[in-house]
Amino acid sequence: MAAPKLGNCPKCRKLYLRVREICEECYQKQEEEYHKVASYLREYPGTTIQVLSDETGVSIALIRQFILQGRIIMSHFPNLSYPCETCGNLIKTGKACSKCKKTINQLSAQIENEDNSQEGDSTGGYITKYLK
Repeated sequence: MAAPKLGNCPKCRKLYLRVREICEECYQKQEEEYHKVASYLREYPGTTIQVLSDETGVSIALIRQFILQGRIIMSHFPNLSYPCETCGNLIKTGKACSKCKKTINQLSAQIENEDNSQEGDSTGGYITKYLK
């Protein structure tokens, strides 16, 4: 196992020994925020993410992070959904909504097709395609 290295905390920029992604101080603050969210959800399981954020003072981004880490189990909270990473529409699973996933897959396929069609054309390279 490799020894921990020094790094700057991405939240507070303080130098720390990298045993986790953030420094101990930021980790403790994040844990306090998690406990606020969890307590509120136990008391009000039918809440929405906006109300949860407003009532606890915890950002929607951090609540979303708790959900994606599996610390908040979505099936226990029927009204809880979080923003799609791409467009911001509310979703219940994954990082992107189905519409954005479809768009990303189409763009990926289009790029792959363009790359495959260029492999056979060795004259002119990348720029020639756009000059035709």
